[in-house]
Amino acid sequence: MPLYIVGLPGSGKSAVGRILKEDFGYDVVDFDEILKIETGKSFNDVIKNNGFQTIKSLEGKFLKRFKKFEEKIVVTLGTISNLDLFNGKIIYIKIPKEKFVKRLKKVNKKYSDKDLDNIFEEMHSIFSQKADLVISSENKTKFDISKIIDDFYRKNLKK
Repeated sequence: MPLYIVGLPGSGKSAVGRILKEDFGYDVVDFDEILKIETGKSFNDVIKNNGFQTIKSLEGKFLKRFKKFEEKIVVTLGTISNLDLFNGKIIYIKIPKEKFVKRLKKVNKKYSDKDLDNIFEEMHSIFSQKADLVISSENKTKFDISKIIDDFYRKNLKK
């Protein structure tokens, strides 16, 4: 059963994924890397040029493809494309709304504060309800978060 790391853009999902791979030895699939390979663009470039809906669509495509992989940690793009595509445990890395708004405003100025508030509230609500574990990123290093995920994995998914 895969373990999905979700969180709004700017939550540090990719950094945590790298630590889990390099320091803890997990098999990690990072959708940011898949995005770069398939589109030739970074997450920020896709948001800037194509918008949030394109990211959601691409994440859905990636989730379908990697749904069959067992014992992998999947670092998502941080959207909710289709909750039915998550067939494993979900860990939500929670960040303050202000950090999310600042990150997205820097990437794409076309989003209004109201748009970003709505995106945050929708995704935060769903992630909080559906996650098997919620980790607040406040006052924690990426390594601290990785250790929490490692402990969760060992207790819940290790055969």
